[in-house]
Amino acid sequence: MIKSFRKRKFINHKKRILYVSLFFLLLLISIGYAYISTSLSINGNTTIAANTWDIHFANLSIKEGSVIATTPAAIQTDTTNISYSVELASPGDFYEFEVDVVNAGTIPGKLSLANIQGISSAAEPYLEQSIKYTNGNPVQVDDLLNPGASKRIVVRVGYVEDLNSLPENDIELDLVFGINYSQTNEEEITTDTIIQQLKTENSSCFTKYKGQVTDQVGQVVTAQNVYFNKCADKRNIKFNNMCWQMIRTTETGGIKMIYNGEPDNDGNCGSSRGDHKGIVGATGITQTLNAEYLYGSSFTYDTTTSEFTLVDTTTATWSDSTYENLLGKFTCKNTEGTCTTLYNVNGYSNNTTAYTSSYKIRDTNYARIGISSYNANFRSPAMVGYMFNKVYDFKRKSPGTVEYKYGSGFTYDTNTNTYTLSGTTQNIGDWSSGYNTINNTHYTCWNASGKCSTISYIHYTTSSFAFYFDITGGKDVRDIIEEMLSSNDVNRYNSSIKGIIDAWYKQNMISKTNMLEDTVYCNARNIINYGGWDPDGGSTTSNYYLQFKNYNSTTNLACPNETDQFAVGNSKAKLTYPVALATHEELYTLTNNNSSTYYDVLTKNGYWWWNLSPYYFVGNYAYVSGVIADGNVVSKVGVNSADSVRLVVSLKNGITFSRGTGSETDPWIVE
Repeated sequence: MIKSFRKRKFINHKKRILYVSLFFLLLLISIGYAYISTSLSINGNTTIAANTWDIHFANLSIKEGSVIATTPAAIQTDTTNISYSVELASPGDFYEFEVDVVNAGTIPGKLSLANIQGISSAAEPYLEQSIKYTNGNPVQVDDLLNPGASKRIVVRVGYVEDLNSLPENDIELDLVFGINYSQTNEEEITTDTIIQQLKTENSSCFTKYKGQVTDQVGQVVTAQNVYFNKCADKRNIKFNNMCWQMIRTTETGGIKMIYNGEPDNDGNCGSSRGDHKGIVGATGITQTLNAEYLYGSSFTYDTTTSEFTLVDTTTATWSDSTYENLLGKFTCKNTEGTCTTLYNVNGYSNNTTAYTSSYKIRDTNYARIGISSYNANFRSPAMVGYMFNKVYDFKRKSPGTVEYKYGSGFTYDTNTNTYTLSGTTQNIGDWSSGYNTINNTHYTCWNASGKCSTISYIHYTTSSFAFYFDITGGKDVRDIIEEMLSSNDVNRYNSSIKGIIDAWYKQNMISKTNMLEDTVYCNARNIINYGGWDPDGGSTTSNYYLQFKNYNSTTNLACPNETDQFAVGNSKAKLTYPVALATHEELYTLTNNNSSTYYDVLTKNGYWWWNLSPYYFVGNYAYVSGVIADGNVVSKVGVNSADSVRLVVSLKNGITFSRGTGSETDPWIVE
């Protein structure tokens, strides 16, 4: 029943009751025709197998906030109808529940009826009602339900909240929401069926991966369900009215796919599309922040006006005491919070200067959301992180002919907070002749006594300079490496590239999150060679590279460190949204291990673009792996470079496709 009252703004004070009696014989599922199971024997051996028809309701739950029903919604004993009665007393009241429609038989079902009967023209302005799937799409005629599959639907009836007038007379309604299925030979195309089609029909280019994989947090397993899609004419997907290209399947049955722009006017996803508006950044630079500005944790943008608007703002002045609260944020360098040039604050240079990436809204190639630095600060191993926390920046010194003492180790006095060099030691008075003898004597106090409160670790030397990191508090080089690359709190601040990916996703994809799986995106910071960072003998002149997993190109999809396993559900490497970048391993596998005679159509786009995988820290520069114009994916790119952003998402297992063949001109279309 629906009761209502006249709003106080009406002059007529006569109380009128809108009284609507609602009794729902809801969602009656009818069988299109009876199926007779038959078994026939021919020549003693051939049989026609029995089939079953069984579509029913299951797992009903009522949404929190619904009014108390006179007769609560319940699945009836035959499991093919639901009935309830409800009283909605005031505008804004509603009753909503979810329920599964299950095909437990062996025959596909096609929806032949999906409607609501009994709503009079007099009642229509005051009543809202809907039957939708949980992804927000309406339940419609011709929707298919495969054998063994289920779909969860949401049923809602409500009293319209914003009313300009109320009815003069009482209204009584008996409504029937009808969903009827009939038998069909058609089956719905889902993630599963597309993968199966590719496996059976395109075995030469849809290839099984047989190594280890990490697609779920904390699990390194031997892959059973991972296939790479090298079929150039069978990989295009249209999702959220955007073009995507399939990279591979996940161990959980999803489809990882990479952004490939908006379709053309004919709905195609070909390479002839022109530019579109995107977030275009310049190479990372230092920026003076010496005034009070508005800072935002994110931003929105308008491609028509080319303006950015800060979101979740705070006013602050950059300084030694405030900078840690501003890392990863965005500013317009004003107090209004809108601008046409946006700055991402990415690192500390000094008390008035930050490392920043700057952005404008400009034309960019169709296959990317824009251009960005990976991180504006290049001076630290920490900056190969998709997120980062503690940052130690390198310093450079020219020792000249001053005599300094160098050692392989140290002792630390906690009472005086003093380091004293120990182990193998040496004094060098002429740097140009002794720089290549540092090797395992990496520590120095930059004095002849070998005592200091701040000790320096030298990781790289030239005939003119020593490159080093300062360390305090009794820590050694192993401690600072862990702080920068693998500690449990290593992922605190967004990288420059993650900041714009999150902002783009929030503005363009947030409504589709329930169709994406929370799989792992691996930012593999595990070290394979310490080089000059090894206090037990690492060379500072030849083998001085701090090398990460993908320094030697690999197809191994294992991601051993939980702090590198970026996912929404991982508290140690938590994504804001289920989106990141492709990894070096994925792209390297896709291009036949980077054979000189083969570059994949997906990677060969005529411009440079980022992937997610750290490469190395060499001397004074952090590098991440990327893809260059000819499709080569073994390249290294300095993190403050301005390169293309092609983000990656992963469709859930079982997502429905309405049609398509996977080609550029006939992409698979996600409903």
